[in-house]
Amino acid sequence: MKTAELLHSLSEGQVQYVLVGGMAVQLHGFMRSTFDIDLVLAMNDANLVRFIEVAKRFGLIPSIPVSIESLRNSGQIEQWHQEKGMLAFALREPQAGGGVVDILVRPEVSFEQLMENAVAGKLFGQQVWIAAIDDLLMMKRIANRPKDRLDIEALQKIKRGEDPNV
Repeated sequence: MKTAELLHSLSEGQVQYVLVGGMAVQLHGFMRSTFDIDLVLAMNDANLVRFIEVAKRFGLIPSIPVSIESLRNSGQIEQWHQEKGMLAFALREPQAGGGVVDILVRPEVSFEQLMENAVAGKLFGQQVWIAAIDDLLMMKRIANRPKDRLDIEALQKIKRGEDPNV
């Protein structure tokens, strides 16, 4: 799966999403590696139907043994969140080493806020909606993993107008 093709298809399919996670941090200017695509979607049924259609065209399947349509079952998502602490519905390409797309189902910042604050960016010639630095900082502070702490430092430098890569 090529990231550019997926994002183009999401735009063509009128899927409402905001790019978050490592790729969003990269697009703000911090050069760091990332191996997945993290998205926050508008979780209404019409948008999820559009997203699932695109995901199926790319051969994406859930990492857990359920149907991709389970993403539309808000009750099931809530149960998984309550019982297993699920924060993201992970989709992957079926081949070994295939790409991963994480759909944040319980983002720390709501889709509506992310979209309101999002900045339009370019990735491989495609316009993408990228989470604003302040929203990314909030999400990274809550997650607080070692890689998030590095991202926080870099995002703070970007906010101050400094080069985050030095």
